[in-house]
Amino acid sequence: MSRPRRRYSLFAAVLLVACSSNDTADHTEHSPAVQPSAAQSTPSTQAASDAAKVNKVLDPAGFSDPQVRAAYEAAKQYAHVLEEIYCYCRCKENIGHRALVECFETDHASDCSVCMNEAIIAARMTKDGRNPKEIQKAIDVLYAG
Repeated sequence: MSRPRRRYSLFAAVLLVACSSNDTADHTEHSPAVQPSAAQSTPSTQAASDAAKVNKVLDPAGFSDPQVRAAYEAAKQYAHVLEEIYCYCRCKENIGHRALVECFETDHASDCSVCMNEAIIAARMTKDGRNPKEIQKAIDVLYAG
């Protein structure tokens, strides 16, 4: 196995272990017909969080479930990253969402483990210094195989 492929396989395994507790909804059977945009930029991961900016992500305090609240908190803080992430629940194809962030602008994500997992992964990886393109690749490995 080549070194980059082995690295992604290892990374996917780590993500599966870290996120498996949230993966209860039956959304994993969906694979996207649309790949992430080639026009994705690689903004600095050192950008200020969106928590200080006005964004449309719903207030996390409006949710009583701790896992849902944590996902909405991640989405609120890292909305600028989620703007560049494809959501594997296929909401883009099914309900016209532009990116993962839009799942959190309504209560859609509160009932979708895929949306919540992707937001938590994106938050963790951003904190670790990864850019949206790297995050998308890791999510692709996790969901598209």
